[in-house]
Amino acid sequence: MLPSNDSTVSRRAFLKTSAATIGASGAILSLPQRVYAGGSDTLRVGVVGCGGRGTGAARDIAAGAEGIEIVAMGDLVPDRLAKSRAQLAENIPEQYRVDDARAFTGFDAYQRVLETDIDLVILATPPGFRPVHLQAAVAAGKHIFTEKPVAVDPVGVRAVLAAADSAAGKGIAVVAGTQRRHDPRYIEIMRRVHDGAIGDVVAGQVYWNQGGLWHFERTAGMSDMEWQIRNWLYFTWLSGDHVVEQHIHNIDVANWALGGPPVRANGVGGRQSRLDPSFGHVFDHFCVELEYANGARILSMCRQQDDTVRRRAVHGHARRGEPIGAQPVDPRRTGVPVVGGRRARQPVRSGAHGPRREHPRRLSAERAAPGCREHAHRDPRS
Repeated sequence: MLPSNDSTVSRRAFLKTSAATIGASGAILSLPQRVYAGGSDTLRVGVVGCGGRGTGAARDIAAGAEGIEIVAMGDLVPDRLAKSRAQLAENIPEQYRVDDARAFTGFDAYQRVLETDIDLVILATPPGFRPVHLQAAVAAGKHIFTEKPVAVDPVGVRAVLAAADSAAGKGIAVVAGTQRRHDPRYIEIMRRVHDGAIGDVVAGQVYWNQGGLWHFERTAGMSDMEWQIRNWLYFTWLSGDHVVEQHIHNIDVANWALGGPPVRANGVGGRQSRLDPSFGHVFDHFCVELEYANGARILSMCRQQDDTVRRRAVHGHARRGEPIGAQPVDPRRTGVPVVGGRRARQPVRSGAHGPRREHPRRLSAERAAPGCREHAHRDPRS
């Protein structure tokens, strides 16, 4: 469901009769009556993690509907918090309402943000902290927009699954930043795929090949902990490596098309270009074959290397009438891209949706706001 343009119904009245959609399960979860602080029509938002993504998400949610205020912020380091506050004060002056008493730093900044009278919290720290922050937000009874990935290891994933169950029981809305799920073009194509328009998906490819990303130089007196957190992309305990932190967007599309995560994976990866210790210990390329429960195989490839061919795309190949494995699948004859890159043919087209739409990341951030006509609780298992 896309946010409605009808603003004649007050947010407070809307929430009394609305519900949260839980992922792809179709289950309905009644929301608590107290969604706005003090019974007002103003949605009070806190931000935990004030880097580029947290700052951007705050701008996005403020643009999503009227009556939204950013009232509390927290980050580990003071300079990131100060920079984000200055940007928001300039970009969204009417919605920015953070005074010094509600601006927190340190490892406990997330707890102090959650102790304020916010209605919804944006979780945008490095992903390694996400399970702890998500559990705390659910315990505090706050609605949540959480950036992806929600965890970087099996322990974190299990903690998030437990938090998801707790949130469902409490009527807490949770929206994750897997932005493809909020893009009208992807939604329409997946509807057709699941309706059998192209047959059974039997194979595919997901790519996220690009150049290198930013890097924060270490300065005199900086501790190992601070240096690693500022360079969180390059340490697996914080990012899960770029196959988890970045490529998850396109892997998620494959999971969506095939109705669940892969059951087996077999692949290779390594470091060829980012060899300096200043780039931590992550790989700069992966190539993995993903096998799904129905026997479908997806080739997953991601790379962060400068001066290489760039490609970000998702393709699916389908066939009708025969079970998977009945005979070899020849993509040259049976290929039907589910969602393609610039070079892909698209027999199932999405161009009929009209003019250019908002970026799906903005849509996903807006949908975390209860007043934006949608409250989605996303079960990470879906």
